[in-house]
Amino acid sequence: MAILTSSFDPVIGGAETYALNLAEGLTASGHQVLVLTDTPRDMDAAAADPRPRPYELTRLVLYRDRLFDRQKLLWEEMAFSLAAELKARLDAFRPEALVSNSLDAAFQAAMIRRSTPGLAWAAAFHEHAPQDEPFGTGRMAVVYGDLRPDAVLAGSQFYAERARRYGQSERVHLIHHGVPTPQVDARTTAEWRARYQLSDRDLVIACVGRFKARKGMTELIKAFASLAPRDRRLRLLIAGSVSSASQEYADRLRSLAAELDCAELISFDETVVAEQVPALFSAADLVAQPSHEEGLGLAVLEGMAARRPVVTTRVNGINEIVTRDDVALQVEARDVKALAAALNRMLTDPCLRQRYAEAGYAHVQENFSLPVMVRRTAEVLAGL
Repeated sequence: MAILTSSFDPVIGGAETYALNLAEGLTASGHQVLVLTDTPRDMDAAAADPRPRPYELTRLVLYRDRLFDRQKLLWEEMAFSLAAELKARLDAFRPEALVSNSLDAAFQAAMIRRSTPGLAWAAAFHEHAPQDEPFGTGRMAVVYGDLRPDAVLAGSQFYAERARRYGQSERVHLIHHGVPTPQVDARTTAEWRARYQLSDRDLVIACVGRFKARKGMTELIKAFASLAPRDRRLRLLIAGSVSSASQEYADRLRSLAAELDCAELISFDETVVAEQVPALFSAADLVAQPSHEEGLGLAVLEGMAARRPVVTTRVNGINEIVTRDDVALQVEARDVKALAAALNRMLTDPCLRQRYAEAGYAHVQENFSLPVMVRRTAEVLAGL
């Protein structure tokens, strides 16, 4: 099986985490897997991957020479410059199934599918509101309807409903995203607390996600500042990526922390990669995910899987995760006072934090396990 994803580990994000979990899960269940992805801008394409991987990984980079070749037509290369690298690698690997992992990757996958007899194509999508972008509704109609993936892998009801609206409902398979159960020991926790200069007495809130306004990090900083954090030894960790996000927004968050006189109590980390998120969460006492909108909310699942209590918002996607009141505290999105009150309730009651942590962990194991996601995905691909 081949997975075509425009972005991948070490970049943090829901789409990247899904592709990483799927690649590892399919490999562990006996499949041969090839991941085809881009080379991050700050990565040396010739450098060896520092992480051993059980699956094959190819990072494409040669297309960039074509984009800047003055003998080429730029518009033509924007559409087709990936083709040569993709064909060479896929001809060598010869997959029976191809999973594309974004709207842009679907265009490439459709060309590959129609050029490769017997190849099955399943498409997963993680973009939150592409219909609001220029020609967005047309883009959705083309990808879901005109390109006609053999199957759409919908990681939440939110994505499933959208796929049915623009495409063929019989091809849509609702398979909730699953997350692995992390193995983090006390030594790892201590190392990560030391990384951010945290003492044993500090109470730590962690938030992970792309630096986008819809992730609610502005409201989180305001709520944190209102809790008299300096007097109560509170700290806030915000880890994320500006890939497909906004460096400007990340800079505004840092300015806001300074304006609210709590900059020294907030650690911003743009270096954390997907496999490190469980370790980061283990260094925290509480996970906060105050998103305005979510297709599902993988960070909420990852927080629960790390046995940490979660404070989040009452929005579509996250509501599919928090189906019971005892697995996470929810507040209305953008409500700073309610968010501060929920954080304060958790921070002042260790027993409450423990109850939510254990209930959330059990909830993830029962309803959002990675083995179930992998098994159901493999069944769909085999059925094609």
